Amino acid sequence: MSLLLQIDQQLKEAMKKKDVERISVLRLLKAAISYASIQKAHKELSDQEVIGVITKEIKKREESIQEYEKAQRLELAEKEKVEIAVLKEFLPQPMTEAEMEELVKKVIEETHAKDKKDLGVVMKTAIARAEGKADGKKLQEIAKKFLS
Repeated sequence: MSLLLQIDQQLKEAMKKKDVERISVLRLLKAAISYASIQKAHKELSDQEVIGVITKEIKKREESIQEYEKAQRLELAEKEKVEIAVLKEFLPQPMTEAEMEELVKKVIEETHAKDKKDLGVVMKTAIARAEGKADGKKLQEIAKKFLS
């Protein structure tokens, strides 16, 4: 089942259960996906592109959490954390650190990267191969460690 269908199905179930928070998050996610589709000339997004949209939405909420915590608005930060939990349900199982290191090693070998100048090529390939299963910042840390 495609990711878009799963999101639609989860939204219907949330509506039946009258789960207001979940309905709100899923509707916002569908709006973000629709916006991304419009940017792609109304083409239906692939699962990989939908994962990208979900990841972007999670990052927005993580940034909001940091700002809310700085402003001592813990109730709003908690609301964002709940939204992140709902969004993460649609992401693939994240890679372990060992898997990320193995991926970066393979990419470095294949691209013949030697130092930090080649970091861009390594990151582009590694992120594409991770298919949304790994955090870009963590991959970059690992790549820098191996390229130094």
